[in-house]
Amino acid sequence: MKWEIDSEQDKRIYEVLKDIKSDDYMVALEKWEQILKERLEFPFEVEVVDSDSHIIQVGNKLRVHGIEMIDDLHGIIVTVRKGRKKYAFELCLLEVLEDNAEMKQLVDDYSVWFANR
Repeated sequence: MKWEIDSEQDKRIYEVLKDIKSDDYMVALEKWEQILKERLEFPFEVEVVDSDSHIIQVGNKLRVHGIEMIDDLHGIIVTVRKGRKKYAFELCLLEVLEDNAEMKQLVDDYSVWFANR
């Protein structure tokens, strides 16, 4: 998959996509899912940075419990908990709050790729 390299983040994103055909969006999402499942430590705390939902709003702090599915329109969907209720929510709209720099970077890399795909 084609990706311009202008920064360290671009290099990391390219490493994920380098063996994927440029028009194979679902394969790229599957690759991201695989990497995220391998490297993220569930559960972890996040903050909502964008939302159209009236239930989950910008600024809400949630706990991510796992990857639920891949959606061709919304990308990687994670299971989050708000209070006692569970919801499905787009990973690209979340920011990691944990002290784990690798997890923060990985989710941010995915979100940047998803926003610019």
